[in-house]
Amino acid sequence: MLNDMDKERLVKASQSADLFVQDLQALGKADNFLLANIAEELLKKAAQLEQRLLRVERVTHTE
Repeated sequence: MLNDMDKERLVKASQSADLFVQDLQALGKADNFLLANIAEELLKKAAQLEQRLLRVERVTHTE
């Protein structure tokens, strides 16, 4: 079970990850091929991180 402060931190991390994913999606459309390529690689890892945080959030809300 998470205390209120940990819940707040988890929500904040999830929201930050979501914003990061959105920014990387936009950067993936860059005209510079190398920049777009790097953004796409980072996007994969960022999306995985976001999904893990969301899963933790769901699990802790069911307690």
